Amino acid sequence: MLFFVLSGYLMGYLYLGQSPTRANIAGYAAARVGRVVPLFLAVVGASALISTVAGSAFRYYLPLSDPTTIGQALLFMRAPYELWTIPVEVQFYVVFALMWALVPRLGRAVLWYGAGALGTLAVLHLVLLHGNVAVLPKYSLMFMLGVLTAAYLPGIKRSLASRTPAFAGVLVLALVAFNLPILRENAGLSLTPGDYFMSTWYDPLTIALVYALFLCCVLNLRSLSFLDSQAFVFLGTISYGLYLLHRPLREAAGALLGTSPLALTAGFAASVALAWLSFRHFEQPVARVIRARARRRFPRHAIA
Repeated sequence: MLFFVLSGYLMGYLYLGQSPTRANIAGYAAARVGRVVPLFLAVVGASALISTVAGSAFRYYLPLSDPTTIGQALLFMRAPYELWTIPVEVQFYVVFALMWALVPRLGRAVLWYGAGALGTLAVLHLVLLHGNVAVLPKYSLMFMLGVLTAAYLPGIKRSLASRTPAFAGVLVLALVAFNLPILRENAGLSLTPGDYFMSTWYDPLTIALVYALFLCCVLNLRSLSFLDSQAFVFLGTISYGLYLLHRPLREAAGALLGTSPLALTAGFAASVALAWLSFRHFEQPVARVIRARARRRFPRHAIA
């Protein structure tokens, strides 16, 4: 949830202040494609190959005998396992670009129109399809909270910066931890018992706490200053690869070493190492090539 809010916020913060010219939109597309697409496609392709050898024991089991699932993933329609979030993210990038293109005509109101349209689609999806397909509308609330926060950031900071105590950050962080759906379920406090999707994505308290934690980070509250440490900055830098790669590596370590603390440590260490190697020697070089090609086509635009 926090990842989706942050993604929406970053898109709004980085781009809503720019004019949606053809060159700027090309720069936006190059930056988004370079950041997300190459590693995702590489993971899907590698998973298909590994699945032919390891079989269903592999966490990302994508056998070549199931071209439909592989094709949907490659087209960013939907994906299984932990990979599901990436098509949703890419779908948001497309919708955000459309809203951004309409800002000169409609102003910030287009963001509210977009949020309303996505919310309506989410309700229809939950009612008609019972929420069984991971698509953008289901998760749009968190994305749009981030976008709207960026759009109204100066006013939010004026209203909250001097009124929010420094300890609020760590307090909200603790509340988020104690509010985990599985803990509330075990304590009999879930509003939707047995439905972890609803208790995660549509529970009012969960949404409020996650957004409150995000606001505390935006306000740079002193009690959360540890997040600026080199260790957390490093993990943030490699977070995309770490997210995509950690589960198969963790399960592989568990298969070899059991459920001991050594297995957990080995799985985490291998995940961090591979994520760093991926970032340094694959993600960054490929992203640079994509941005360079966009610069050659739109030389007046500095693509970040």
